[in-house]
Parts: sequence; structure tokens; C-alpha cells
Amino acid sequence: MPYLRKLPSGKWQATVRTPAGDRETETFALKDQARDWGAEREAKYRRRTHGDPRGGKIKFQEWHDRWWEGRVVEAHTLRGDASSIRNHVMPYWADWEMRAIGRIDIQTWVRKLILAKKGASAIRRSYNLMHSLMQAAVDEDIIAVTPCRRIDLPPENVKPPQWFTLNQAQAILDELPQPWQTMALLGFYTGLRWGELSGLHGKRIDWRRSRVFVVEVNTKSGIKEYPKTAKSRREVPLPAHVLDALSRHMHGEDRAGVVFTTVTKGRSGRLLDDGNWRRQTWWPALRDAYFLDEGKQRAVPEYPPHSMRHTCASWLVQKGVSLYEVQHLLGHESYQTTQRYAHLAPDAHEAVLGAWTRLDSQLVVPTEAARR
Repeated sequence: MPYLRKLPSGKWQATVRTPAGDRETETFALKDQARDWGAEREAKYRRRTHGDPRGGKIKFQEWHDRWWEGRVVEAHTLRGDASSIRNHVMPYWADWEMRAIGRIDIQTWVRKLILAKKGASAIRRSYNLMHSLMQAAVDEDIIAVTPCRRIDLPPENVKPPQWFTLNQAQAILDELPQPWQTMALLGFYTGLRWGELSGLHGKRIDWRRSRVFVVEVNTKSGIKEYPKTAKSRREVPLPAHVLDALSRHMHGEDRAGVVFTTVTKGRSGRLLDDGNWRRQTWWPALRDAYFLDEGKQRAVPEYPPHSMRHTCASWLVQKGVSLYEVQHLLGHESYQTTQRYAHLAPDAHEAVLGAWTRLDSQLVVPTEAARR
């Protein structure tokens, strides 16, 4: 029977044990609702535990094929997932019976991937696919409980964001031909992702309020009418000089269509391709770009186009814009993503430094004269 408990709020909480030994809890307004929910969950777990014993005999390969056919994801995600499964999942699990896979087997598989020096992101992606596949098997009553639980995964080393200084960014702009100067200017001042820049439509520019609405995005499959996450659909303010540059760029052009397209003779007006644009436009400009640093000419760091986005965030944080505002400007789903820029805030270490100055006395290293 489910355990029922009345909360101080007057609501009722029902708790049941899963086949894995975990607790599952839900809260309801009425006691009968809590009791019915608990009874239904326990019945469901009993059906899984005492279900068709032949279900778990299905080989991993067979279940994978059924699961794969029912997936609904973007084409580029499907390609990446297929590569992960082909390289990291199927070679190990293909001939296993589903019922034979236990939690420790999953942990052993992960450890072998680590020992084989597979990257942390590759291991995590492969594990997430395995987790999804196994949870689907639970939902289909093929196995009673997923073995993908409490698994230790390798930590992902988050690289610090690569960003350009103001002088470096100007040097890049000076080497870019039009219309790519305007495109890069927009990137530096809005933090739009490359796909958002190359998928921007003129109809999304509010000329009166100096705003850009991020709605469409350019992908390998063409223009999508929705960004990668719900928070990516956003409004971004434009400085006046950036709006002026956009106006000059679009003079005489269709103000409803895609703002930045190919300009090659005979192929103009097509959607930009990320790889081609990097190879033909971005990297040549960076190789020719030099900036003045302490009286010396120095080469601009060869960072990818995505660093325009990092640059925008870094400049804003250094000028005192809150991480919360930067998160919404860039369309980050997670606040943790935005925290990569926290160390650039003007007052990032103020509290720590202030604490040291308030000590009753300070540690000192005697000078050579004091030792004599």
C-alpha cells in the first residue's frame, strides 16, 4: 500500500517504492486522489515486475531499431546521435539481452569509454542516448526498471569563452569586405548565434524602436521558423550606429527577406553556408588582421565566428551589465552557461579583496633591509 501523509498545508502526499528501491512522491489536494495515485503506481510496477518474461529477452539491437524508428528530433541531431550509437553504443551492447543489462554493466561500459580516452562530451552524449533508450524500454514494459541510474560520468571541462578586445574586433572589421562588415558588426553588438545572424529576416527588424526579433535561424536543413530553445526566441536592442549600418546594407533590397545572403556572381541571394563562410570569408580576414598592442603590431587571435557572441557577452559584463540580463540577451536556456562570464564583472572579487583589507593586521614578508 502507498504511504499517505497529510501535510501542514492540508494537502495529502503519497509515496510508493519503485522496483529500483527509490521513492516516488506526489502531492494532491484530496486524500482519495493521493490513495488512487499510489495504488495505480504500485499496480503499474507489479505489472512490470510480473509481466511477460519473454519481453526482456529481446536483444539490444532489436530494441534499438524499434526505438530509433519512433524518435522525433531534428535531422542534424539525428545524424550526430547515429554517429554516437555507431561508434560508442552498438559495438558494446548489440548482442546483450535487454533483461541482462544491470546498473553496474552501464557503469562498466562508461569506465571502458573513459579508459579508451573518449571525450567527456562524447561519453555523456552516448550515455544520454542509452538512458533514453532504456527508459523507453521501461515504458513499454520490456524491462522493469532502467539500469541507467546513479551512474558516475566524467566531468566536462568547460573552456573559458574566447573573446576579442575592442582593438582586435576593429581590426577584423577592417579586413572584412562588405556586406560581412555589417554582419560582424551586428554579431559583436547583439551576440546572435551565427545561424541567427545568417537567418535574420528584414521583417524582424523594428526600425522605430531599434530592436531585432530573433525568430528564424539558418540551419543545414534551411531556415527554421523557431530557434533552438524557447528562450532563444527573443528581442535584442540595437545601438543606433548598428541600425544605421543595417539600413545602408539593406538600401534597395527586399526589407522582408533574409538580410545576409551569398554575393558570389551567379550564385547571389542564396542562404549562407557556415563552412563556406568560415573558409572563404572569416579565416582569411583574421589571418590578415593586426592590432596595435603596447606600440607593437600583433596578429588577431584566430577564434571562430562564435567568438563574436562571447565578445558581446564579455564586453557587457565588463561594463556592469548583470549576468541575468546577459542571459536573456543571448537566449541562454541555463543560467550556468552565462556564469562563464562572471569573472569579468567589475566587482567580481570586490568582496574578497575587501575582506582582506579589513583584517586586524596583515602578513608581511620582511624586506632585505629589515633582516639586517
